[in-house]
Amino acid sequence: MQMRFLIKSVSLIICALVTMTLTTVANADAGMDARAGERVYTQCTGCHAPGYNRTGPKHCGILGRPAGGVKNFEYTKAMKNSGIIWTSEALDEFLISPLKMIPGTSMGFVGISSAQERQQLIVYLSQLNENNTLCK
Repeated sequence: MQMRFLIKSVSLIICALVTMTLTTVANADAGMDARAGERVYTQCTGCHAPGYNRTGPKHCGILGRPAGGVKNFEYTKAMKNSGIIWTSEALDEFLISPLKMIPGTSMGFVGISSAQERQQLIVYLSQLNENNTLCK
């Protein structure tokens, strides 16, 4: 009986350690992706900024926001009427070729062909939320 309890306890401890390790590795990967994504974001800064509108709308709070949803920014009809909600998947598709996904958008950006760079950029964009100092 005590041996079963001991084995069960050790198994639970090992499971907890594996879970903590995997979580730490995932968080480290996300941090690395965000730093790499910030470098990719420099391609966007000619028209966009995290916390304020430029030629393009601000990016703070983009995940979960409807396309054409930044107040006080004038969008094309194509963008406003697209019906898109900016999820990670929608951003990934858009970043491949903005003009292909939303014909009539004024975003003349050619796109990012590298899936890894798009993912890194999306991780960075996901961190541009109300808790980020760039968004205040």
